[in-house]
Amino acid sequence: MKELNFRVILLQLLGMIFLIHGTLQLRFYTVAEEFICATTHNNKSECWNRLFPSKEAFFDFWPSIYIWIFLGLIAGIILVSFLNWKHKFSSLNTILVAIVMYIILRLKFFRRGVFSRLFDFFVSAFSDDFVIQFIIGGITFTLLGLLILWFSVKPNLFALKN
Repeated sequence: MKELNFRVILLQLLGMIFLIHGTLQLRFYTVAEEFICATTHNNKSECWNRLFPSKEAFFDFWPSIYIWIFLGLIAGIILVSFLNWKHKFSSLNTILVAIVMYIILRLKFFRRGVFSRLFDFFVSAFSDDFVIQFIIGGITFTLLGLLILWFSVKPNLFALKN
């Protein structure tokens, strides 16, 4: 086993953030109509009454979306664990990535939309339609997160040549 590698840890954290954000955007795509109604209309509008017939329907809506943050985290930790094991990195890398990601989740980084606002210009360049923005952002950020995770364990890709 190799010792702790902070470059790998930072790249894996960045990859995990992109992976979770992409997963969340894909989930927003599947419930785009409800998401747009819940975030832009009040509870007296016609779409609100049609999509959320009871208070329980609305209160069950947000947890059904935010569970995907947790599922993205679990999938990312499994992938990071596999990559670190395959390339014989220390298991402390995986533990540190998991702990830092847990702290980021506890700070509600994804629920507040901090990362979404950073890349709004990117997804809005493709379309004005929110549904298209969700699918393009979801696919792009998920693939980018997976690519960063894969590059994080390839030391010769980032080696400086003299």
